[in-house]
Amino acid sequence: MPLYINVDLTEKQKKEMESIPASSWFVKVIFNNAESPNHPIQKLEENFEMKQLLVKDWIKNSVKGKTVLDLFSANGAFSFIAALSGAKKVLGVEFSKERIRCAEFIKDTIDTNCEINFMHGDVYNITQYFNEQFDVVLCFGGLYHIADPPFILTNIRKLTKDNLILQTAQVLPYPFNYAKFIVRRKDLTKNGLTSIRKGYGTWHCSPMCLREIIVHAGFKIVEEKRPPLLKRFRYKWYSVFCEPV
Repeated sequence: MPLYINVDLTEKQKKEMESIPASSWFVKVIFNNAESPNHPIQKLEENFEMKQLLVKDWIKNSVKGKTVLDLFSANGAFSFIAALSGAKKVLGVEFSKERIRCAEFIKDTIDTNCEINFMHGDVYNITQYFNEQFDVVLCFGGLYHIADPPFILTNIRKLTKDNLILQTAQVLPYPFNYAKFIVRRKDLTKNGLTSIRKGYGTWHCSPMCLREIIVHAGFKIVEEKRPPLLKRFRYKWYSVFCEPV
């Protein structure tokens, strides 16, 4: 499910949209008279549909009149969902400058009373960027790319006043399958040889392991959601609505 924006783009805006790299459109956006380029990884659109299904109601029911911090904001899809759900102020933090450019473009097309901003930053430094708390913190996707998830969640706790809405990857909870680091190798030579040391990867934890990390960071779990049982092999999302303690 793409992000729908009820606005007509001008011809100038259409050209500007086309100049943004397709890989920056982490979530597809459909306007009244145009749609964003397709991301090279086609399954991202299906992933976003499932992500919305799990967390959209939590966002709509918790952000009205609130300040929102959106970590790993990509091109701002969940920031805009929060803004259009009545948030007072939304700030997205993203490491990719091209995705921020994309988010800024979308922001300029939206008619809302919400103050929306995006900044280039590293989530490891969030407590250095801000000296105030946000009513609601969104943390979708990126946590499993972080080398030290407990450290990041502990820092997120310092910035969370009312609620944390978190979504990350999981492994299926069978005995001794608590967590694993999945190495995704990149081709480094023409003959396809790869190196684990120069690859990249993602953390996948069991729900039990994730619960322990969340509680350790200083949150109480209010509600959690996972995809329907038969879809958990395809969509490995664990979503949780939390309160700080």
